Amino acid sequence: RGPGASCQYGARQLERGVPWREAGNPDSKGCGAAMRVAPIGYFFQNNLPRLREVAADTALTTHRHPAAELGAVAAAFRGKLALDQAPPADFVPLLREETKGLVADVDQALGRLEQALQMSDLTAALAHIGEGWVAEEAVLGALFCFLQHPRDYLAAVRLAANTSGDSDSLAALTGGISGAYWGIQALPPAWVDRIEKSAYLRDVAQRLARKKGEI
Repeated sequence: RGPGASCQYGARQLERGVPWREAGNPDSKGCGAAMRVAPIGYFFQNNLPRLREVAADTALTTHRHPAAELGAVAAAFRGKLALDQAPPADFVPLLREETKGLVADVDQALGRLEQALQMSDLTAALAHIGEGWVAEEAVLGALFCFLQHPRDYLAAVRLAANTSGDSDSLAALTGGISGAYWGIQALPPAWVDRIEKSAYLRDVAQRLARKKGEI
């Protein structure tokens, strides 16, 4: 619903027959690619090389800026960490190890995240990371929200949703981490029932689980 300009650009390119590796906007580092990789973090939880490869490839269809590509990998990797039940305190060091030195924009945003985690004013801390319109800010801003409330799905998502930046993207990415960490039981049942296409999403999840069990 309401896809961003880069996602629409990629779709138009694909419709014109442009190869998928070349379809994405080379100048766009928006967060759209990072927002859709949660299933990749799940499906390739136990195969990190494939997780990196597939997450990066999915970004290329719409966003070909290096920061957007690495942002998609980082978002899938965070999902893996959540599913692995990694201690929340380990997320930032492990993410830095995974991405260090690959893209300057991501390195710099990670530095801002580490500084933000030392700040007492949450609004100022999130603003320090960035408003979330670009991949590295969205991915790391969402991680910040999760780390503020690592045991409370609702509190983490509400923190993200009430930011002044790209709040819907931040909330979606935050919910992806917390949901992966705690499972569907952490979500209010009314939310699960009322979400658009709830039955379809359940079916996709079950099919993903079956296929994951086969690999």
